[in-house]
Amino acid sequence: MKHLFFRLYLLLTFTLVGLAWSIDKLYLSLDKPVDVTSDVALHQGTFMLLNAELLRQPVAQRREHLTALSTSFGYPIQVIHSANLNTFVQENELVITEAQSEYLASGGIVAVFNDEQGQSWFIKQTSDSSSVMVLGPIYIEPAAKTDYLYIGLLFIGLGIFVFMWVWPISRGLMSLTKAANLFGSGNFTIRATSNMSSPLAELAQQFNAMADRIQGLIKSHQELSHAVSHELRTPIARIRFAMEIIRDEHDIGLKNKYLDTMDVSIEELDGLVDELLIWARFDREQPILNKQRQAVEPFINYIMHKYELTEPNYQFTLESDNESLEVSFDKNAMNKVIDNLIRNAVKYAANKVVVSLKQTDGDITISVEDDGKGIPEENWSSIFEPFVRLDKSRDRKSGGIGLGLAIVKRFVDLHQGSINLGHSNLGGAKFIVSLPKKAT
Repeated sequence: MKHLFFRLYLLLTFTLVGLAWSIDKLYLSLDKPVDVTSDVALHQGTFMLLNAELLRQPVAQRREHLTALSTSFGYPIQVIHSANLNTFVQENELVITEAQSEYLASGGIVAVFNDEQGQSWFIKQTSDSSSVMVLGPIYIEPAAKTDYLYIGLLFIGLGIFVFMWVWPISRGLMSLTKAANLFGSGNFTIRATSNMSSPLAELAQQFNAMADRIQGLIKSHQELSHAVSHELRTPIARIRFAMEIIRDEHDIGLKNKYLDTMDVSIEELDGLVDELLIWARFDREQPILNKQRQAVEPFINYIMHKYELTEPNYQFTLESDNESLEVSFDKNAMNKVIDNLIRNAVKYAANKVVVSLKQTDGDITISVEDDGKGIPEENWSSIFEPFVRLDKSRDRKSGGIGLGLAIVKRFVDLHQGSINLGHSNLGGAKFIVSLPKKAT
């Protein structure tokens, strides 16, 4: 706002100064001041000739003679008694100063003007000093008309400069309005043009950022709805099927088997709902992490121990070059990261999962690898995107809606870290998480 105000203020200031200077130069070049002395000198000869002509005429015929001469001069010529001069001046809305009156009484020629009417008079005493001879009114261009012309030029020039300043903004606003209307009508790919005047450039960027955000949310919502409708049906169908079997089944062993199936399905549903809630939170707001400096190896050992109890057919190994290594992280968020990576490794491993903890100059790396079939390199670039699932041969066993690794990446990013995918020496996939050792 301040930037826009100062730009407009400076534009108007420099425009007014520039226009005033230009119009003043134009005025001086076109309407040079009348050299009054030259006009008076010119009329001095006229007065002398008229005075001499009047002296040759009888007093009774002088007025008629002057009327006849007026037609030859092109302007009225009259003789007024000195006592009536003030009345004449008032009737014609003229002003004669005291200095001019004294100059007139001394025999000089006085020039008076009515700028509004565009008239001028030249007055001089006659030779007998009892009367004054008046030449005029002589018509000139009214000053008011000239002033109106230059005032009009000033406002026209000001309007042109303001228009030149406002037009790009107006055009940008129309473009933004059009983009907003199209976006509101359902065209979520529309974006505001980046070629806008600087006052609107930031607004266009914010609009595009908003449009990207909304488009992403809509796409996420659509993918979420599709994934939920598809993935929730499977465990629900298994639970319903097991319940129908249990109603008619008398064998306790089979009942327990189907109850275990229902328990697994409920656990699967619980995991799906948990992932959905976490992802919905990411879409709504950025979680605030509660980072605390703590030892990494005991934290990972605790998570691995749960899998050692629940997955006895797999071999779990933790390799660390520094048992006392500490780093600042959010316990809940990092628990989801490590748990998700180990759970994925268990899903796709043959029988071995290895977690490695190493320290570099400024970072620590946590690697989780398995001895499964691995992930094709063509899938590496998209594996951390939401709702991306691997091929059916790899994902048939795991189910899921493709949010696990996307959530992992979000939490790692919130820790100012990074996660990458590579090939494991065991033959399967290797996920490498890098975290800054120093707290940020």
